[in-house]
Amino acid sequence: MHGWRETMEDAHCVLLTVGQHSRSGFFGIFDGHSGALCSRYVAEKLPQNIANCKKLDDDAELREVILQTDEDFLTSVEWRTRDDGSAAIFTVALYDEEKKTYKLINANVGDSRTVLAKKEGNGYTATTCTHDHKPTDESERKRIEAAGGSVQLSRVDGQLALSRAFGDRMLKVPMEYPRQDRKVTANPDFITVTAVPGDFLLMACDGIYEGDIFSRESVIQWVQEKMKEFPNDPAVVCAKLLDECLARGSRDNMSAMIIQFENGTAYHNEVNQYIPGPYFNGENDHKFQEAYLQDARSAGFTLPQALQLYEKITREAKEKEDEGKGDAKTDSGTSDHHGESDTN
Repeated sequence: MHGWRETMEDAHCVLLTVGQHSRSGFFGIFDGHSGALCSRYVAEKLPQNIANCKKLDDDAELREVILQTDEDFLTSVEWRTRDDGSAAIFTVALYDEEKKTYKLINANVGDSRTVLAKKEGNGYTATTCTHDHKPTDESERKRIEAAGGSVQLSRVDGQLALSRAFGDRMLKVPMEYPRQDRKVTANPDFITVTAVPGDFLLMACDGIYEGDIFSRESVIQWVQEKMKEFPNDPAVVCAKLLDECLARGSRDNMSAMIIQFENGTAYHNEVNQYIPGPYFNGENDHKFQEAYLQDARSAGFTLPQALQLYEKITREAKEKEDEGKGDAKTDSGTSDHHGESDTN
């Protein structure tokens, strides 16, 4: 979701099989800043590079791939004059057929978050799978200062509010420094956990948590309640979550992903779903209109087609709501009729 931003700088990737690695999956959210070039680059290139790994659960090999992907972006002729950057979270899932469990290798660069919701009784408990990389953390500050930088206003050199990221060329000089020792580095942290059917994984950028809108625990509880309303469609739950964050005051781009550990054959759809929102045609809404049009085009729609689709979705939703009200009235009428019969 754009939210209040004029452009959408987030990107994501889902692979239900990672290259030639059987019983594997890749899920990633890439929260861009200062432009969308870096997040889109990483969303495309990083999964491809990871697919070439000999072992998907080798932290050392994954770390090298991540650092090299960042270096490739920084040194590419096409992008080397840009200062775009991106936080990143991704999870590699490996299924154990014998144990019927999923090994989840959760990687983090920046301040997006991955949380595993473990099924317990009638509810879920939140298991932290990533830790935010902030310049004010002691270990992060030491690295920043050793590389000739400083932490001002809780930002690297007074500029960046996270201490690890892809891109951000201006904060990775001098380039002669080892990649993991620069003021801002793409050096990841890994946390490996085990999931079983019934659990779910929530991945989200910092726009979901901005200003303490949600904690890890409270967002899992919120999602749990919404999943009761929409038990067969986690995409709807994600959409409702973004709407809720917007209503609570998030001013950032927002991206969220729910991964359930079950057979998703019936749910799978090869076509990306585009759900347009309302369009505002005021004379002071030109930036919104440009962003709306850009979103529509990226999904393969013209503006008239997007508006027509929005009208269709709105009409169908209202018809469904009216049907629900009609059923309620019918039930109520039937009950009254039986009551009169019993009295007579």
